[in-house]
Amino acid sequence: MKISIAIPESALSDESLKLDKTRKISVLARACAIFKIDTIYVYQEGNYKEDGNLLVTILKYLETPQFLRRRLFPKMNELKFAGVLLPL
Repeated sequence: MKISIAIPESALSDESLKLDKTRKISVLARACAIFKIDTIYVYQEGNYKEDGNLLVTILKYLETPQFLRRRLFPKMNELKFAGVLLPL
């Protein structure tokens, strides 16, 4: 049985700093890993395009094995606080 969840782009709207948004995404991703969520859908709600891009980028980064991250993800502003991400 496959389990999927949908997360709105506005889920990060209550956080103002990018560090806090990164921590919130990290906790969300860890909870999804613990409960064995197969698919995470990020849908558009309101005008939060930047938050949606941040959410998708960090989730893809966390899904990538650690030894491939440097090769697949160049230095970008969205991953500025990747050091605070919890391991999955």
